[in-house]
Amino acid sequence: MAHGLLESSDENENPFDTGRQYLNELLSRSLFQDFDVAFLYSVFKMHDLLHDLALLVAKNECRLVNTFKHNIAPSIRHLCLINSNSSDESASDFLGKLGHVRTLRFPNMGKTATSKFLDKNCLSRFQPLRVLDLFESAFEVLPNWIGNLKHLRFLNLCDCRHIKKLPNSICELQNLLSLGFAGCDQIEELPKDMRKMTRLIFLSLTTKQRDLNGHGLEHLKSLQFLIIWGCDHLEYLFEGIQNLTSLHTLGVASCKNLVSLPRGLNNLTALQTLVIGICEKLVLSEPLGFKEKEDEDDHQGFNLQSLETTNLPKMEALPRWLLRRSSNTLKNVMIKDCENLTASPEWHNLT
Repeated sequence: MAHGLLESSDENENPFDTGRQYLNELLSRSLFQDFDVAFLYSVFKMHDLLHDLALLVAKNECRLVNTFKHNIAPSIRHLCLINSNSSDESASDFLGKLGHVRTLRFPNMGKTATSKFLDKNCLSRFQPLRVLDLFESAFEVLPNWIGNLKHLRFLNLCDCRHIKKLPNSICELQNLLSLGFAGCDQIEELPKDMRKMTRLIFLSLTTKQRDLNGHGLEHLKSLQFLIIWGCDHLEYLFEGIQNLTSLHTLGVASCKNLVSLPRGLNNLTALQTLVIGICEKLVLSEPLGFKEKEDEDDHQGFNLQSLETTNLPKMEALPRWLLRRSSNTLKNVMIKDCENLTASPEWHNLT
């Protein structure tokens, strides 16, 4: 998806939906096996013979290495460095030999190596970059020049626990489809101009803020997946969430001071999956303007299919708006460790 390899007959179809169709086609042809669907990702296996064939075909473009001492051919476009036992001092020479790569996956990169990689002198080599994965890396500052990677589609900074701030220049990545920085628990606040990221489809975040207002999240009309995780100081999300007309999945977890959800939640007509967990102070109250008796038209367009609530000690009952509006659509429900829930509702469509 990030490399623009997926084609669709519908020019308005978003890349995530196109990707699902491709994956289903590969599954139907038995190219993948033991398929398992999780909350945000899918796991599958490839037969050894197919894997060997894929390696043979891709050997001049893809490389998996475990040391900075490898020689990298100029034709390499997709590179992953894992389990590096090399000294960080060798990182500079290694990075200097990289050609015009499209994919860089450097999880768990050490502090010195990361600083070499993020040096502004590397910018010219990384201009064609589409995928950048620095999961669990040890850098403290993401440079402003990151905003010059105009072709970047996928940026993963999750669990980079030393970084305290994302530069506002990251909002200039207007081709970015996926941005993850969940688990970055030292980030003081979100970039202020996130409304510019109009193509963003997936966003996962962690921040020290008390609320998420003032950053333009409500303007992300293409957003389908929003994951808010590990925000210890968060008391409220943000106003205008009902404007996220494409939002398919909302997950809120490990926000111990969160007291309420935004009132526009009941107007998210595209929402299919709602996951809320480990929010000790959260009270699931009725939204402002809730009517005790709703007309049939009030149910139209609400399409929630999967609901998961875990460890919500203050939840005594599920909101009535949720029960009524999802009565004909809800198929999967998991309620766990909600010790004060007094009664479970009846749904007839659960599988």
